[in-house]
Amino acid sequence: MSIKFKKRNPQSIISQSLQSKKKVVGIHAVNFKVSFQYIDTSQKFGSGFKDWQSVGLLSKMLEVLQGYCCRPLLEQVDGSKFTIYGDFPPKDKTFFESPVSIPEDANWARIHITGAAIIAGHIVTDTFYIVFLDKTHKFWLTKRVTQN
Repeated sequence: MSIKFKKRNPQSIISQSLQSKKKVVGIHAVNFKVSFQYIDTSQKFGSGFKDWQSVGLLSKMLEVLQGYCCRPLLEQVDGSKFTIYGDFPPKDKTFFESPVSIPEDANWARIHITGAAIIAGHIVTDTFYIVFLDKTHKFWLTKRVTQN
């Protein structure tokens, strides 16, 4: 008696990889993500990575962002450390100008890093696009500064 086996087409490595990637991404898809795609270091009160590194803020920023990346973005908005403003600040409330590369309807936000230092940018779904490294908090001026 002979046994006939059906020949199975083995699943390609690429399709296996894509399937496992979908499963992993699906689990973590809602967690906070960070992008530096629109970083702007050209403005007077903005800083770059080397500047933040020289004053000890770069590693602090990465530690703060690491903590945020463990949960969904909107769960973490508290109005104190992490605030969503919506529109770009009015001209009398900021020393920055909105970069032309950012859509006018961007949903602007900021995260306090330490002391006066913040990162400012905009959010799209679960991603925070960092635009400014602001070590002197000039993105959205406080009432103390503007007297308003």
